[in-house]
Amino acid sequence: MKSALGYLTVVKLKNQLKGILKSPSKLIYGLFLVAMLALAAFSGSNEAEIQARPLSELVAILVLFYSLMFFLVFLNGSASNTPMFTLSDVTVLFPAPINPKRILFYGLFRQLGLSLLLGFFLLFQYSWLHSLYEITYPQLLLIILGYALTLFFAQLCAMAVYVRFSGRDNASRVIKGTVAALTVIYLIALLLRCRESILPLLSGEKNYEGALNACVSFLSTLPGLLFPVSGWAAGLVGGIFNQNVFELLLCSLLLLGLLLGLLFSILLAKNNYYEDVLQTAEVAQSNVTAQKEGKMAEVVPKHVKVGKVGLRRGAGASAIYYKHKVENRRSGIFIFSNVSLIFAAILIFSSLFFRFMDDGAGLVAVFSMGTYFQLFSVALGRFNRELTKPYLYLIPEPPLKKLLYALKENLIAEVFEAVLIFVPAALILHASPWNAALCILGRFSFSLLFTAGNVVVERVFGSMPSKVLIFFFYFLVLILLAAPGITAGIFLMAILPEWDLLPLIAGIFCGNLLCSLLALFLCRNLLQYAELNNR
Repeated sequence: MKSALGYLTVVKLKNQLKGILKSPSKLIYGLFLVAMLALAAFSGSNEAEIQARPLSELVAILVLFYSLMFFLVFLNGSASNTPMFTLSDVTVLFPAPINPKRILFYGLFRQLGLSLLLGFFLLFQYSWLHSLYEITYPQLLLIILGYALTLFFAQLCAMAVYVRFSGRDNASRVIKGTVAALTVIYLIALLLRCRESILPLLSGEKNYEGALNACVSFLSTLPGLLFPVSGWAAGLVGGIFNQNVFELLLCSLLLLGLLLGLLFSILLAKNNYYEDVLQTAEVAQSNVTAQKEGKMAEVVPKHVKVGKVGLRRGAGASAIYYKHKVENRRSGIFIFSNVSLIFAAILIFSSLFFRFMDDGAGLVAVFSMGTYFQLFSVALGRFNRELTKPYLYLIPEPPLKKLLYALKENLIAEVFEAVLIFVPAALILHASPWNAALCILGRFSFSLLFTAGNVVVERVFGSMPSKVLIFFFYFLVLILLAAPGITAGIFLMAILPEWDLLPLIAGIFCGNLLCSLLALFLCRNLLQYAELNNR
């Protein structure tokens, strides 16, 4: 093969495929994912019982979703903290007689492939997308392509800003401030365009459907699709959906022009990115090594709000809880983490699109989506990181008491997060306060259940090196723990249909509560055995 970078890419793909075939746990996990995809496709293949929503509404959702992902990647990404290269790449490529610009482009296009993989989770959204918008699998693949393009351009923009303005903090802040200003201008244009539908809401009228249609009309057409990158990517997908040739060509040319401009800017830059990439690769390799040893890396922000120092309260096991409160105050807003606030904003906004359902069904849809997000937020939460720190085992208190205090803060935060989500969602959906309170209880029960699942997995596997097998077992445990509550809720709802959501949530709450407490009781000596293993 003439191209050394092409040869390296092919060899890496072959080795990754061989690694999957030789690892039983990865094969099992792969078969599990295939089965879940087949289940999602099968469940979404039936004809929708309700009239399909217009595709323009889906395009508007894509504009907002792509914009959110673009900001998250661009504002937090740069050449110094985006792991485009592994330590093996640095060892092989940097000393090789290859132009540094070609190596940079190799890393960027590799990031495009990773962006496509990051869109894998969208495949599991086929069922509801097909039911609401009659989306086919080829159309879903186009949505994933637009998502990958958004992430790729966000990383490329971050790289261009870094290469051009490395070491000039003022210039970087100006760039990010310009992006924020463009966003504000775009939102002002949206409000001006939809003012005739939004202003009546302020006077007490409840024409939410008209306001929603006006916003969708702006976001899914020109000039709403002209918002940089995310709007262009959504316009590209929407142009194919609606067979709008002009919209398709315009967005394609804008993306192509931006790509050429960014590449031209990077090529003319005089900054050498080798030193920063080397440091990033070393940090990434350290994280991989720590994960193989059963440790969990924790992302620490550059600027921490210190404020008051010291716990001031708590003694013995209770000091764990007050330590968590201090960490929350320094890393988030009130008791909410940044990820929790983002998920809450997504769920509240999504409730606008469930207004065509009756209040109970719409609230159940928001509850289901929130439970899906909650699964990942709890699984990646603080508790697993706490188990890798020695002070948790050194406190001379009973293991069960330490375990409960280690879980207390997360459970309290989940209650407040549920209130933050379902009170605005209930107001938007015109649901009763009673149904909103039931959803808050149901969300708390799932938080307890997911936390109990973490405890069970840690008690059984501990620091097992195969993370794929642990992830698979975690989902299996959650299915077993949640099955009694879901079954009881469906049964009670079938025999008491006139009681609205009460039978469903009551069955789920009682089942989740009993199964979670039983799991925590059976694993009450987790910290004791973990301490013995660490010795």
